[in-house]
Amino acid sequence: MGRITYLRFAFSLFFRDATTSFLHIFFSTFFATGLILSFFSIRTDKSVSDVSSIDLFRNSPYLVLALSSAALIFMGIVRTTSRSGDTGIMMAVGGNRFGCILLETTELWIIHGFGFVLASAASFFYPPGNPALVSVLDYASAFLYESALLGLAGGCTAFLHTLVDPYRSIRRGK
Repeated sequence: MGRITYLRFAFSLFFRDATTSFLHIFFSTFFATGLILSFFSIRTDKSVSDVSSIDLFRNSPYLVLALSSAALIFMGIVRTTSRSGDTGIMMAVGGNRFGCILLETTELWIIHGFGFVLASAASFFYPPGNPALVSVLDYASAFLYESALLGLAGGCTAFLHTLVDPYRSIRRGK
């Protein structure tokens, strides 16, 4: 069986709630495609767009980047908040705050890593622009940006959940 690590435990949490995990992967694929498209468009199109234009969404990669980022932050907060019960139990049993934060963040990175790989595979078949201009750096920078974004959003949310006293409801019942 081997030693239990944060990665193995994160995968066990991933497979425990397989339905919601696959839904998160599906939506993460959609928003990661937006990130890849916006990073490519920002690198290749340096023009500033007109805010009053009807074609704003198509012509403004910064808007796509901001909306995809906000959606990924929201998904990270929702996924971490849905694990608040697990965090409370782990804090009550062991009290390892850093371990709880690392576990929640690792699970987020697993879920959204799968989504990013699917988005990258889809964009290889349907490139975001001229295929000659597509660079591996677009994918790498979008992946690093997504990982940092989810790490910050999920890590901060998990940290706030570890500050909650898990024994408060037990003491209140007495």
